[in-house]
Amino acid sequence: MNPERVIRQRLAENGVLFFLITKFPGQETACGLAAEDGSRLLTIAYKKQLAKDFAFLSASTDDMHRVMAVGTEEDLDKTGMTTRLASNSGEWRISGLSCNPPVVDTKAFFQTAWKLIESEDAGIRQFVVTKLGAETGLAIIKTLTDIMDTSDRKETTISIFKDRTLPFYRIISHPDVLSSLILETPIDTIYTFLFGPSGRRGLRVFRSTATALSGMILRNSSSDEEVSSIAISSSLAVLERLIEINQSAQVIEGFTAIVETISACIPEDIMVPNAQQSLTRINRRLNTGSSLPLAPTQSTPQNVPSVAFELSQDLPGSLSDNGARHDNDHESIADIQILPTAQEIASSRQEYLPLIDSAQHHLSGLAGLLDRQFRLLREDTVGQLRDAVREEITRLEHPNRNALRHQGQHGVRKLIYHNVRFSRMCVNRRKGLQVVAEFDQPLQINNKSMKQREDWWKGSKLLQVDSLVCFVSANGRIIFLSVCDSSLPFHGKKDSNSDDKGRLEGTPSLFRQANRASVLLGLAEYKTEDAIWICTHTAPSKTQHSLVEFPGVLLPSFQPTLQALQKMSRKLSLPFAEIVAPDSQASAVIIKPPAYATKRGFSFNLDFLAGVPLTLTPGQSFDFTNLNGGSTLDEAQQFAVIQALSTELALIQGPPGTGKSYTGVAIIKALIHNRKAADLGPIICVCYTNHALDQLLEHLVKDGVMKLIRLGSRSKSDVLSNLTLRNVAKEAVPTKTEKHDKWEHNRDIGERIREIEDLLSGLNNPGSWTNVKTHLMNTHNPHFMELFGRGADEEGFREVKGRKFRVVESWLRGASKKLTSNRPVAQLSALSLREMSASERGVLHKHWIEQRGGRLTNDLICALDAYHGSKSALDKCHSELDLRCLREAHIIGVTTSGLARNIDLLQRVRAKVMLCEEAGEVLEAHTLTAFLPGVEHAILIGDHEQLRPQINNYELQHDNPRGKRYSLDISLFERLVRPQIGNLQVPLCTLKTQRRMHPSISELVRVPLYPDLLDHRSVLEYPEVDGMRDRLYWLDHQEKEDLRPTQAVSLSRTNTFEVDIIAALVSHLVRQGTYRSEDIAVITPYLGQLQKIKKRLANSFEIVVGDRDQEELEAKGLQDDPETSTDGQVQVQKTTLFNVLKVATVDNFQGEEAKVVVVSLVRSNDERKCGFLKTSNRINVLLSRARHGMYIIGNSDTSRPVPMWAESAQTRSVQDLRYAVLDIKKHLSKCQCRTISLGLHLKEVVLKDARRDYSVGIPVLICAILQLYTMRFVALNAVQEQRKAANMSVRDLAETHASQNVKSCYSIFLYHADTSQGS
Repeated sequence: MNPERVIRQRLAENGVLFFLITKFPGQETACGLAAEDGSRLLTIAYKKQLAKDFAFLSASTDDMHRVMAVGTEEDLDKTGMTTRLASNSGEWRISGLSCNPPVVDTKAFFQTAWKLIESEDAGIRQFVVTKLGAETGLAIIKTLTDIMDTSDRKETTISIFKDRTLPFYRIISHPDVLSSLILETPIDTIYTFLFGPSGRRGLRVFRSTATALSGMILRNSSSDEEVSSIAISSSLAVLERLIEINQSAQVIEGFTAIVETISACIPEDIMVPNAQQSLTRINRRLNTGSSLPLAPTQSTPQNVPSVAFELSQDLPGSLSDNGARHDNDHESIADIQILPTAQEIASSRQEYLPLIDSAQHHLSGLAGLLDRQFRLLREDTVGQLRDAVREEITRLEHPNRNALRHQGQHGVRKLIYHNVRFSRMCVNRRKGLQVVAEFDQPLQINNKSMKQREDWWKGSKLLQVDSLVCFVSANGRIIFLSVCDSSLPFHGKKDSNSDDKGRLEGTPSLFRQANRASVLLGLAEYKTEDAIWICTHTAPSKTQHSLVEFPGVLLPSFQPTLQALQKMSRKLSLPFAEIVAPDSQASAVIIKPPAYATKRGFSFNLDFLAGVPLTLTPGQSFDFTNLNGGSTLDEAQQFAVIQALSTELALIQGPPGTGKSYTGVAIIKALIHNRKAADLGPIICVCYTNHALDQLLEHLVKDGVMKLIRLGSRSKSDVLSNLTLRNVAKEAVPTKTEKHDKWEHNRDIGERIREIEDLLSGLNNPGSWTNVKTHLMNTHNPHFMELFGRGADEEGFREVKGRKFRVVESWLRGASKKLTSNRPVAQLSALSLREMSASERGVLHKHWIEQRGGRLTNDLICALDAYHGSKSALDKCHSELDLRCLREAHIIGVTTSGLARNIDLLQRVRAKVMLCEEAGEVLEAHTLTAFLPGVEHAILIGDHEQLRPQINNYELQHDNPRGKRYSLDISLFERLVRPQIGNLQVPLCTLKTQRRMHPSISELVRVPLYPDLLDHRSVLEYPEVDGMRDRLYWLDHQEKEDLRPTQAVSLSRTNTFEVDIIAALVSHLVRQGTYRSEDIAVITPYLGQLQKIKKRLANSFEIVVGDRDQEELEAKGLQDDPETSTDGQVQVQKTTLFNVLKVATVDNFQGEEAKVVVVSLVRSNDERKCGFLKTSNRINVLLSRARHGMYIIGNSDTSRPVPMWAESAQTRSVQDLRYAVLDIKKHLSKCQCRTISLGLHLKEVVLKDARRDYSVGIPVLICAILQLYTMRFVALNAVQEQRKAANMSVRDLAETHASQNVKSCYSIFLYHADTSQGS
């Protein structure tokens, strides 16, 4: 008999009600439950590994129970125990808790259990809570609730509460228990049981709790104050979770009365912050917030609303006068599917998009804020997919219509693959159901060799792993899928005799076949109806199908954020909700100290910042004298740090170069220094870019912060390589419960995979004889015996008189020609197979196949549901290990996109502090999701004058007159600093001293944007730019931008003339020999220009393109094909370190800097359309990246209409530099200008137009570099000689070297050059 079964049976017979059996012998068990003397609990003890095996000992102090033990006989003999319950050889280990519910001592039970929960061992907590959520544990909880219900006297009620209920509450509200992934199921079970049918048990329990709390508080003494505080916190935490899990509590009046009773009896002096937060969330759910006393408010000036005429909006779902738009149009965002439905795609009505004016929302307060952010973010991401798929459906429905193939100015790039069919299904252990899709090869690779097809697909970056695609059918069916890795093994029935070549040919391949490509796909979101449709449509069909790909669009980049917003809308719980989403009638804002800093006796220790003893008590005045003396922070930074530590929601503005990151590091170090006293847990550090996050975390590591974990795999820092979550988690040891659960779930997944494989073998070959055989065997024995009664071999053949024939095919073709009947299937079921005509046999055979297919499909769906359940449980086991690692960290670093992908994990780490850098660039939706549950302190560092968040839909942008009413790209940071109507303004600290730019450069942004910006003395000492006379220069030109081809892949802009100028100027700068890696940067507003510059400079330099720019190039189809040699190998270009330079778009260069910056403005047109650079935010970033020198190449006439360009032209630094003006002609007299013909020999040009003793300036340099005669080509190659040549007169320079370096001339161009002496 199975030893496990024996053990379970005997334990049950002897009253052992809690037991856990695991298959991990040879390890010491780390947990046990010990009862006090005289209790009725069975004492549990664990012995270490003994001579041969593991022994489990248990002894009962209840006379009703016998002494029991499980282990080897030798172990039992050593313990002197004579009664043996079961014996094994180490195959099984048993842990158990025995109790007898009718006579259980609940006091000892819950107090002992709480002691175990308090231990630092995660395995013990998991064991206790798992058992408490089992059937026997629920019986003990019921015993407790019955005792509470039957108590009449207040003294008894208080005693029961203190001795029994409070330990129970502390167990089920322990932060590690509530946030555990692996304990979700038992905890939900406990709370659901505690709530009871229609909430009756919960009402009884909390009426008793309210009575006990009021009695404890009334008789409260100073010695009992701590107990009362714990009792209040635990009770409210349990009540909050109870109401959260059981939403029907919101309509049960009794709970409102209980909350009011508890709220009324709690004095303010013992109301700890977490209890206050729980009470606030409870009242918000029960809509009883008006009953709470309000703290005094401070007046905040409100914006006076401007008069405007607004058209009425068509509200969502059933609120619309015209009814719901489609099946995915709901008034609650919690009911909206993330990806669009077929009805949604087909709908012609405009989606409901909430306006920025909260007064016009259909919901108010926090619900309205979350609703607006969800709908606008979904429209910006999913809306573009919806519109692209709609276009393709229209094309399939009307294939002969000459539809206008137009991609909107800001529409998503899409590619269409034609004549798609699903060929077969398979299953993957990690991904679940997968399907192979075949389609026609793109026209670009018709008549190409297999090697050429392979190179094209690799170079195109199309259909890469995790790419989002949509299957579109002419009948309106749409299924969203993602590309899977076909190189990984996928599970399916394989022929054991097939060779490797055969298996390779069966693997999906984009290039192996000349006319057809195939790709492995998985469901983007598993839906039963999609799986069923695929199962029934793997056969060839006359219906046209397409596959729409959205390059660069990844579902994980937006889905987790939208799901988090939905979850928040259900709970309506958000830190700082009263600030970020005030009620419409609110007229004041309260910025309080962080909740953890209000604990009695707490103050921040700032000794490490000041170098002398110094403390900060939030809410009290602070003397900056001691801090000034020993801190390396400047005055504005000091004030920002103190303000950030003193307020629960702090905003710090850091203009370019003012040390935002340095200030952020100082704040983080202050928090870490006080981490233990404040019980902070991990500090979440969020940055918009990977580069900024790496820089921040590297600063912390260098300052001695070692307990740091970085989430995500995009780090390029060697310093942080061992601090990623993946590497840290490798060293963590799972608990026994986790090991056991993983083993169980892996076993279950393996069983489900094998079951699914068997089912798919039938579904992939629906007409196979085995399907017929199985169907008949299960449903129609007479027909089975008639067809297969005499047997068939493995291939469906039967041998008769030495001849082999296929059983099913022979029957189908074997009807007598005399039989011509055509009876329905219902009649055929009762007839002999021999009596049927050929047509009847065909109809019946088809019926069998359909019936078998339907049964297989149903079985497959059941198996897939079981697989997904086990897979989800296994993922939770793995995440539980990650969660324990994150909880032990002092710092958790993550990007905004990484936070969205790991939102469920980070919500459980119980972080109290979140610091966000580059907050002005972060979408409000992402910032709101970063306000994790339990966060009490948020610090947002950014600059609303620099780049706004990037969005896809121009119709939702603030700078678009039509999009201003939505303003999705306004960050929370900017909204709080520049509040709209009905919102509150939050105090702002601004840093004032910049340490990046030379004063002549900083003045360009100081005058229009930062009037208080100061220059640190160090920037006054910057050297001149080597090889250039001026450090700031605008090369004005009139060369037009390139015309955009009508069939262009991208809608970006280019200017070939500026590319030529940049190539020559960068060559000249690099050849000075003084600029090291990445000291020189080329930036431009347009991806198209970036791609052209990259391609032009790649022949001479190693180009550094940022990750975000590279991703956008690939998403827009602007990446270059790799250069290959004749043998097909990719050529690797070698270059020196000095030749490395950065090339980036303006949008992806915020936070970066370089000694020398060269700017290509690109736009040059008669319409004077400035494009991207019409906004002050982008201009600000562009003008503030350079440290030593900046050179702008662009058409001043095109830029002049933009106010900030005009303001920059009026600055002192521009006016003092003759060449750095918007219109050079205004500053040059006619005699100062020379027209230089570049078609002539360089020597003749220089001798004719240059004066003696004239040091080389930019105008003459431009003449030279366009002819490939930069100073470095003309001068000697040695660095020392180059520097000497830089100061030679033009005449001497030309006469000495020009004749030795004659090169082919360009076509003749005319340019204006200033050749005046000393200019």
